[in-house]
Amino acid sequence: MFADEDFIKASRKFVCVRIETYESKDSEEKVRALLGGAFANTAFCIFDPEGKERLSRAGRGPSMVLSSRGGRGGQLRGDAGVIQRMNQIAANYKTRGQKADAVLQDFNSFRQALNVASADQRLLVFLNAEEKKRQSVEAELRKAFSSTDVEGKFHLKLKAKGMDESWVKVVRGASKKPGILIIRAGTFGLDGEVLKRLPLSSSANEIKAALLVVNESFASLEDRKIYRDHVTSGRRQGIYFENEIPYGEDRDGDGKIDNQRRGRRR
Repeated sequence: MFADEDFIKASRKFVCVRIETYESKDSEEKVRALLGGAFANTAFCIFDPEGKERLSRAGRGPSMVLSSRGGRGGQLRGDAGVIQRMNQIAANYKTRGQKADAVLQDFNSFRQALNVASADQRLLVFLNAEEKKRQSVEAELRKAFSSTDVEGKFHLKLKAKGMDESWVKVVRGASKKPGILIIRAGTFGLDGEVLKRLPLSSSANEIKAALLVVNESFASLEDRKIYRDHVTSGRRQGIYFENEIPYGEDRDGDGKIDNQRRGRRR
C-alpha cells in the first residue's frame, strides 16, 4: 500500500511522524499510549493538526484503523478504503503556508538515521554544520526537499551537538569539515560511505541537482532487499543493532516483554 501512487498522494496532505519503536524510553511510552498500554513494533493513529486530538482509533497500522471491511455507507474496502478515509479527514483542514517553509525531517541521532536509511534503501543527506551557522543552509534545503522531484526519496539528518560527534568513525570518506553530505548506508545500517559532499554555500538548485544525479547512480547499484533473505544473512553474520529498549512485544500490556515462544525470534 505504501507504494501505491494514490496513497502517496494522500499522505502529502499529512505531517508524517515516524516513531522508531525501540530507540528510547520516550518512543516506548508513545507506542504504549497509542495502544492502551500494550507494546508492539508498530502503531498507527491520525491526530488533528495540533497533535492532540485523535481523529482515528489507534492500531497496528493504517489498514487496521481506517479500512472498512463491509464497505458500508459508500466506504471502499481494503487499501482503497484507507486512502479514501485519509482524503476525507484531510478535506476537513486547509493547508496554511508554503511547502518550501515546511519543517525539515530529522532523527534523534545519526546512528538511527543511518540504520533507517539502510532499511528503507534511501540515501541519507547529512548536514554537518554547527547550529549557529545552519539557518541559511536549512532554508536552501527546505526548497530542495520540497521539490516534487526530491520529496520522499531521501532521508535527512541535521547534526546534533554532543550526540553525533562520532559519525565520522563509521562513514568511509568522511571528515569533520562542514558540508552537506550524501551518504549511502551499508547493508545493515552500521556503516556508510560518502558519495558526494557539497559546500554549505550550495543553493537549493545545486543541492537538488546533486541529489538527483547521485540518486540515479545509487538506484542502479543498490539491489532491492528481500526481507527474509536479508534477515537470514544478518543472523548468520551475527549482526545486531542495539537500541535502548530490548526487542520484543508486550501485547497484554502487563509491562513485561511477552515470552518468545519460537526460538527463531530470540
